[in-house]
Amino acid sequence: MQSSEEENAAPRIYFIPFPTPGHALPMSDLARLFASRGADATLVLTRANAARLGGPVARAAAAGLRIRVHALTLPAEAAGLTGGHESADDLPSRELAGPFAVAVDLLAPLFADLLRRRPADAVVFDGVLPWAATAAPELRIPRYAFTGTGCFALSVQRALLLHAPQDSVASADEPFLVPGLPDAVRLTKSRLAEATLPGAHSREFLNRMFDGERATAGWVVNSFADLEQKYIGHYEKETGKPVFAVGPVCLVNGDGDDVLERGRGGEACAATDAARVLTWLDTKPARSVVYVCFGSLTRFPREQVAELGMGLAGSGVSFVWVVGEKKASASLPDIDTAVSAGRGLVITGWAPQVAVLRHAAVGAFVTHCGWGAVTEAAAAGVPVLAWPVFAEQFYNEALVVGLAGTGVGVGAERGYVWGGEESGGVVVGRETVAERVRAAMADNGLRQRAEEVGERARRAVEMGGSSYDAVGALLYDVLRRRRELAAEPGNLFKV
Repeated sequence: MQSSEEENAAPRIYFIPFPTPGHALPMSDLARLFASRGADATLVLTRANAARLGGPVARAAAAGLRIRVHALTLPAEAAGLTGGHESADDLPSRELAGPFAVAVDLLAPLFADLLRRRPADAVVFDGVLPWAATAAPELRIPRYAFTGTGCFALSVQRALLLHAPQDSVASADEPFLVPGLPDAVRLTKSRLAEATLPGAHSREFLNRMFDGERATAGWVVNSFADLEQKYIGHYEKETGKPVFAVGPVCLVNGDGDDVLERGRGGEACAATDAARVLTWLDTKPARSVVYVCFGSLTRFPREQVAELGMGLAGSGVSFVWVVGEKKASASLPDIDTAVSAGRGLVITGWAPQVAVLRHAAVGAFVTHCGWGAVTEAAAAGVPVLAWPVFAEQFYNEALVVGLAGTGVGVGAERGYVWGGEESGGVVVGRETVAERVRAAMADNGLRQRAEEVGERARRAVEMGGSSYDAVGALLYDVLRRRRELAAEPGNLFKV
């Protein structure tokens, strides 16, 4: 039997993401969100990502929340990975993706040892870390999968893997209906994630998907009811497991240092770099600037970077363009002219994205449609110009453009294979970029729909909102399972 003190103790939860910013950032927000609701949260990161994300966690702890970072050393050398790479976005080429994946798998015994030494009441694990669902099984700790994307994309991916409608079309650009969804969703093979393409190891992915469904106690999703309610219910029905839609988790960041340094908290220059961008935006009229960023993993070929830059320059619209440190960002005369004239700002590397999207001057967001970017745009009420690149990003575009109505497509009919971008050529030309940017910035109906979704997103996380209630429901589920386990006769592991 538990003592009253044990029964009333804060639920101890581990949060462990795949080591790359697109996964680690929302998981960090998630850990702080649950700590703000009374959980005792431990965020498990590789050392490189701990340095990046430790600032907001340290501030939350200093403010009295029960939260901390536990850093694991990535077993890189044991996996044949050299160069000190501890985050996927730091890999110089896709050739290292294999050794990196092996190194990530080698974290499994380290995480299991952590659980045995410091047991918890629950684990929230990244859905692409299947070993986290089975680590230290004797402790019988409930595991909740953080999906990394929304229920719409999950539902599409599941349908494609189960029914394979893509195998029956004759060409890469022939539309087909995705079966079994609440809405009529049509895709082409050129817009599919690699795992679902004919000839891919789809059976392996299907088996991993089912293994994950069996191992998890439920799904934790960075989404909210008003964005994809039908698909939250659909995914619950399809998998037989509850979905806790707790987002947008980026809203846990206030208006202070957390939002200014998000994703770069370990660097002293982060606040200075953020101030530079926001000060530049302060000089622009409301909703007059398009923000352009493709996340941490997208690497366009040089010719596509040039077409994008020339399109921005030719649009006549003011822009903030994050090119990234590893992108082929050759000097473009028209871009240089726009920058010199004060119409453009080019950022190499990192930008305070959530803070930028919240700024009154930003009127649209050109994005790869990674789910983190989609939810950040939704939370800010900013329209999206969708330019998917790989993975499930085309499915996210289908939600934003086709169902939510808060975005328009830039015109990318196919993506790139990550690591093979140089052979991918130009997907969207400069004239199309310029035309789509101008049209989106002038579309008042699009802007109004995005603003309405932003308002609903903010209401969702407030007391009494759907996401607020989902956090409470998950905490209740964790505590219920703790009580049931503690009440079992002969239980040796009181977690």
